[in-house]
Amino acid sequence: MRPALLVFAAGLLLLLGLFLLGTRGERPGEFVVRQGTLEPTVPLVGTLAPARSDSYGAIVPGVELKILWLVEEGSLVASGDRLLQLDPAPFQKELEVARARARELDTEAEQARLALAALRLKSTGEVQEARLSTENSERDLSAFVNTGAPLTARESEHDLAQRERALEEAQEKLAGLEPFVEKGFISQEEYRGARSRRDQAVADLQLARARHAALVQQTNPDRIRRKLDETAKDKAQLALLRERTRVSVAQAEAAVRLSTIRLEEATRQMAEAEKKIAWCTVTARAPGLAVHSDVFDRTGERRKLRIGDSVWGGTTVVTLPDLTRMVVHGRVPESEIHHLAAGERASVELDAFPERRLTGVLRYIGSVGASEKNESRSFPVTISLDQNDLRFRPGMVARCSIRGAAVPDSVFIPIEAVHSDDRGSFAWVASPFGSTRARRIIVGKTTRTFAQVREGLRAGERVRIAQAE
Repeated sequence: MRPALLVFAAGLLLLLGLFLLGTRGERPGEFVVRQGTLEPTVPLVGTLAPARSDSYGAIVPGVELKILWLVEEGSLVASGDRLLQLDPAPFQKELEVARARARELDTEAEQARLALAALRLKSTGEVQEARLSTENSERDLSAFVNTGAPLTARESEHDLAQRERALEEAQEKLAGLEPFVEKGFISQEEYRGARSRRDQAVADLQLARARHAALVQQTNPDRIRRKLDETAKDKAQLALLRERTRVSVAQAEAAVRLSTIRLEEATRQMAEAEKKIAWCTVTARAPGLAVHSDVFDRTGERRKLRIGDSVWGGTTVVTLPDLTRMVVHGRVPESEIHHLAAGERASVELDAFPERRLTGVLRYIGSVGASEKNESRSFPVTISLDQNDLRFRPGMVARCSIRGAAVPDSVFIPIEAVHSDDRGSFAWVASPFGSTRARRIIVGKTTRTFAQVREGLRAGERVRIAQAE
């Protein structure tokens, strides 16, 4: 029994030693799996830039203008301050020509308006006179048809009736005298006189009948036709006069419109020239730091624009970055972009002001990555600074550290302890006896240093950072 007990005790001592050895600190090349809050931070090096920058220069396209005055570069400019004065001579000439043309066309337009007014007065008088003449012709026609012709016809009928009665009386008297002539009571002279009056009455009746027939069948219808023709002629002349007046007035109105349009065009050209002259004086819309644009001179050297240079329309001469709101532009590697979200806080240090500790907020994360020289990809990000200093200048180097969203109660190991093959991720887990074996794990969030292990490891276990061959 004693040898057995000795062996058993020795085994216990060996196990105890191995246990104590396993509970010691980390061995070289190993890492004890930890559990706690994983706080990813993403560093980046970027450059300062204004949150807003306005550009100013020559506005009129297609025209080359000389710089007469230019704000000093590096000076702080307030809103409304003059930045640039361009030579307005080309536009002043345009303005003089437009003004002269406008004066000429204003006189022409006034003459056209006066001619139109005179034509309207004259045409109104002529049309009124023709209309009155037509109305008189219509009244004469109506009066003759309704009054004159019937009255003359009745007068002719009355005269005819009188002639008939006169003939009857003459015949009766002649017949009454015949018995007395035979008996000698009436002289032949008297009888001849009575017969002559009877013959005269017959002639007068025949003439009256002829006159009445001519009046009813010829004279009155002819007069009615003539008056109808006169009335129709007057109406036609009135219609023709009205149409001629309408055409003449329309032509005069068109001349007025044309002269007005030409005057408006000249006025617009004058206003356009005045606007171009005003554009030659460029003022600041907002405060900022004056920065002159670069240009290549005739020798091919790059230099700043200066007084005396000529610039084409659309060329930027002065840029005003707003120094009251600065941002940092930088890029984050593709492997760390998943740690970031808009609104996360960042700490910022400027190489130019190493004693300053600045803070900011991640405002923008680009959605399209770009390849770097080492063929890795990165995404653009923008951080807005909480602090401001007028000494800050665009282009200063800014070193930032963005704090990603913390992952509490996480099991994590060094990023170097994570291996992968075609089946997925795994880690080399060390046993208390010193041997190692591969164990499949599921990796979650990662930082530049650690990787979260969602499944496969427990806190306190040991992993090999690098497995020996």
